[in-house]
Amino acid sequence: MKISSISSRMKQALVGAVVVVLAAMAFQSVSAQSIQVRAGTVSSCGGDTVSVPISILNANNLGAISLSLNYNNANLTYVGYNGANPGLGSNLIVNATMMGSTPQVRIAWFNIVPINLNGVILNMRFVANGNSSMVWDLVTPGNCELADSAANVLSNVSYINGNVTAAVAPSITQQPQANVQVVAGATATFTVTATNAASYQWQRQSGSTWTNLANGSGISGATAASMSIANIAGSLNNTVYRVLVSGACGNPLTSSSSTLRVVVPVVTTIGTVSGCPGDTVSIPVSVDMVNNVGAVSLSVTYDSTKLQCLNLISDLHPGFSNNFLYNCGVFPGLGRQFRVAWFDLNPTNLSGLLFKMKFKVIATNISASTSTSVGWDLVTPGNCEYADANADIIPNTQFVGGAVTLQSAATITASPVSNLTVPRNAPVTISVSATNAQAYQWQRLIGTVWTNLSNGAGVSGANSASLAIASADQSYNNSYFRAVITGCSNPVVSGVCSLRVRYGVSDRISYQAVVRNSAGELVRNQAVGVRTALTRDSIGGATVYSETHALSTNANGLVSFEFGAGLVATGTMLGLDWSDGPYFIRTEVDLNGSTNYQFLGGQQLLSVPFALYAATAGSVASGTGSGLRSASGNSGSSGLPASGAPGAMAYWNGTEWLMIPPGTNGQPLVFCNGVPTWGACPTPGASSPAR
Repeated sequence: MKISSISSRMKQALVGAVVVVLAAMAFQSVSAQSIQVRAGTVSSCGGDTVSVPISILNANNLGAISLSLNYNNANLTYVGYNGANPGLGSNLIVNATMMGSTPQVRIAWFNIVPINLNGVILNMRFVANGNSSMVWDLVTPGNCELADSAANVLSNVSYINGNVTAAVAPSITQQPQANVQVVAGATATFTVTATNAASYQWQRQSGSTWTNLANGSGISGATAASMSIANIAGSLNNTVYRVLVSGACGNPLTSSSSTLRVVVPVVTTIGTVSGCPGDTVSIPVSVDMVNNVGAVSLSVTYDSTKLQCLNLISDLHPGFSNNFLYNCGVFPGLGRQFRVAWFDLNPTNLSGLLFKMKFKVIATNISASTSTSVGWDLVTPGNCEYADANADIIPNTQFVGGAVTLQSAATITASPVSNLTVPRNAPVTISVSATNAQAYQWQRLIGTVWTNLSNGAGVSGANSASLAIASADQSYNNSYFRAVITGCSNPVVSGVCSLRVRYGVSDRISYQAVVRNSAGELVRNQAVGVRTALTRDSIGGATVYSETHALSTNANGLVSFEFGAGLVATGTMLGLDWSDGPYFIRTEVDLNGSTNYQFLGGQQLLSVPFALYAATAGSVASGTGSGLRSASGNSGSSGLPASGAPGAMAYWNGTEWLMIPPGTNGQPLVFCNGVPTWGACPTPGASSPAR
């Protein structure tokens, strides 16, 4: 409807009305207005009825309305309007029509009494089955116009289009399988197919409730269309699963349930054994559990360059009471195999060890331990299978191969150090090196018996190449250790390590300090925290050792403790090079007995470290310790006699060392004029002792 097509009589009436109105009210300029005509934007689920608000904003002195809104009638069906602005009265006309091939909803209104509008004038209602834009028809003249009370078309009007979005609810097009069957240890997968799905959530039934699953612990795809569970355990047999499918609208859909069936396979295993060249090894063949067995066919493969089949078995399962056949042979295209066949009209149940196969190790020139596989012929049909009493193949079987570990004799390449001397309470490590070693066992000599050591009580590495003693106290002094190494044939025994523990002087320093507070007053009978540090070069120098003490002052404000006996904070005094000084003791105190230490004092160590240094003085650094050596500064040039009979004695006559022969049992040693003599001093005229 064009506002300009209003009849001249109507226009005259409108003009007359305007004149009347203008006579009663001040003139309102419309040229300054900025008017908006707006179609709303809404969203819904498919099939819902939506209301699209139509608004006119900031319009004053309005006398007529002509609006046409285009829409997509393939997705929207117009069903009317509601919520009309009361100011529009009964002159409002709204209807759906076609503008050529374009569907429109048209709005027409006029009144000789103008109105003001600033909001929703009505709601267009559509059944939404899809998306549609809502576009004002600004192309067709007169289809989108507003006029004032004088029937003048307003030019300062902007038109804002709208939109309807209709989301489609999800739909499950293929349900999960009712049953999913897998072998234990395999992967189970559950799948649903759905359209318009925004999210998925798989669930597992727990009693009467359903529990959401999450990725992890073998589960993947817990929030996807396909969910997998890896390494299925037998305990999951008969568990039930379902999935919730959510879309952009509507309630989540629940799939049908799927039951997991876990089949525990029949596993037949060849064991792994060890052997040296020339050994006969017995290789076990075992089965987990298989019931109602009427026939067995097994074919074992091996490397005939390393193993020789002896055509012997042992430890036959009692279920194979009759008709058990076995042989070693060469089979065309397959090489050498060891084959087993059994049948019986009376089926049996099998579990555990079935039998042991006998092979001889013929491999040579083994430089290190290696393995040769012993497996199954799973390629040839019928060579590895079980059948029931009806001769039907028993399904879900697995065959696991084994090996023979080929060993060489162990060889010790480095024995433990023969003599080891350590300070008291020092850590000790004794090591051995060997090739082709399969196992180690450290032993300690207790009395006359070599006793195996085990880890614990400060001992570690009792079964490795290095034995460690965390703290060698005096009980380890004069102890002996060795290693027994197992390889092929007989074990080999290492050399013996003799351990000496040096007791030495106490590596502690008695220390006293007077504690005063910041006012210089004695701190009496109070718990305090003390930290002492051994520093190099100055009191503030580098800390090489520090420790803490929890102490109490006496009535005179005095604390007494042994430096070296506190709780170690940093460093160690063990093996400290006292010649690399000077050294100082720095003392700090916390009057509250905590760890907020303040400097108390310090002093240089002078004599005490030399007493500690004496703990290592006199130690034999090298040499055998046999024979005597002349002291530095003697005037003699020849030194002590280098040889003599057992029991012979040497004495110094002021110029040289002289020897006297051994005495006899009970014979006294006397000195005659400063010369040692056996028996008694000679009478005048008697001969002198031999020189």
